Amino acid sequence: MSGEKTYVDEWLKGQIKSGVTIINQVLSGAYSDKPCIYYSGHLHKDILENFPGRSSKKIFKQYKELLNNPNLEFFQKRFLEHGYDYYVRKVGIIETKKTA
Repeated sequence: MSGEKTYVDEWLKGQIKSGVTIINQVLSGAYSDKPCIYYSGHLHKDILENFPGRSSKKIFKQYKELLNNPNLEFFQKRFLEHGYDYYVRKVGIIETKKTA
């Protein structure tokens, strides 16, 4: 049916938002240099399904800014067909040498 509103999972919305908070905490040094899970599931799909329109763009922008931070390392581990555990850890500052 057209015009039918999709179900929005409020708990899942909270988990997606808390992922940004967890990554910022890792960046500020709140955790050791060990990997930290910031989300479990299908992050991209879950954002699209639970944040309509501009809200999803805002969430994606927050994650993208953090993903581009050279002091953070991201990776994921698949668990069965149910999704992924998304991990982050803080790494040293990465510097590139400039040649003259």
